[in-house]
Amino acid sequence: MNKRFAYKAIDSRGKSMEGFMEAASAEEVGTWLADRNYFVLEIANAPFQTLVAAHSSDIKINAKAMNFFLLQLSSLTNAGCPLIMSLHALYRQLPACPLKNLLKDLREKIESGKSFSEALKGHRGVFSNLFITMVEVGEVGGILGEVLERYANIHDAMYRIKAKIIKSMIYPAILLINTIVVAWALLVYVFPVFIEKIQSHGQALPLPTELVLGASNFLTSHSIAIIVSIVSMIIAYMAAKRTNEGSRLISKMIINSPLIGPLLQQMELSLFARILGTLLKCGVPILTSLQAVEKALSNHTYKAALNAIREGVSRGESLSQSLSHYRHLFPESIILMTDVGERGGNTGEMLEKAGIIYERDLETTLETVVSLIQPFLVIFLAVFVVTLALAMYMPLFDIIKTVK
Repeated sequence: MNKRFAYKAIDSRGKSMEGFMEAASAEEVGTWLADRNYFVLEIANAPFQTLVAAHSSDIKINAKAMNFFLLQLSSLTNAGCPLIMSLHALYRQLPACPLKNLLKDLREKIESGKSFSEALKGHRGVFSNLFITMVEVGEVGGILGEVLERYANIHDAMYRIKAKIIKSMIYPAILLINTIVVAWALLVYVFPVFIEKIQSHGQALPLPTELVLGASNFLTSHSIAIIVSIVSMIIAYMAAKRTNEGSRLISKMIINSPLIGPLLQQMELSLFARILGTLLKCGVPILTSLQAVEKALSNHTYKAALNAIREGVSRGESLSQSLSHYRHLFPESIILMTDVGERGGNTGEMLEKAGIIYERDLETTLETVVSLIQPFLVIFLAVFVVTLALAMYMPLFDIIKTVK
């Protein structure tokens, strides 16, 4: 049974280092250090609590922190900094936070003799299977720095797109919520009292007032039913997402929707092309690459298609032939670029270029959609205010005319 040892040593340049290692004996730790040209200063028994304290199930890293970690780590490793020193440098510059605990745990596991990919596997709730697979490929092929840079670029592109969506939708969301709340309050509480006083004069109501009054009566009578229906739909949606059939049906509905569908397709195509191209360029076998891409995508319609494509490739079809069976999901351009890449022996490079093109198209489309949402909301609010003003003031004008 292995024990846990703490060690202190210095390298050939006289720089001190310390860490932890699991081994059968202190002599095994000393041999491991000596093989790496370290001069041992001290080896002592260490409890396992240090490692347990940073267990993966207790660590939650947000998207911003993960993006920072990937970009910084790839920059340091590509600059020639050893992995251990890179992790230690990031650990020292961070304040107390979950990412700091994660870096400490990764560093300790690597210092104990594990590879980087083995250390990552202890945190599957934090790191995706795709990232772990790419790190394994980088370690075997001696291109860890290049792999980290490629994955960091993919992650950063998706992070920036999602952040842009959230940032751009904050103002429209606040405007829409405020409009709904104010409209509800006016129609349910204010407008009925006003109309009741108008009707007490025996005055006939104009058409705009009749329309707004009808909406007011409907909301007043069915408020609870509307709220219950909305809550029930949300619960039903969340329950359906947890089942395979429900998730497939929702994915199919979303992908075929006129507004959200094209955006989602562009995002899935961008991920497909970038990830598959990167894996193929790194030397990952095509079947393994397709399986990794299938796990990375979120839409079940694309997942099912990739599963069938992988089966077609395993039977001897080329990737472009398998893709051509799903032209409703993969456009002609990406099939053609794949075919050209296969003929020229640079499929990975062609797919990576296609992924970059789709990323740029997606960003342009998002900017256009968001720029159109805000004016539409302003117009909707203006129409609502004008309609409500007419509904309230037209009866008053009629009363004034009657008095005169």
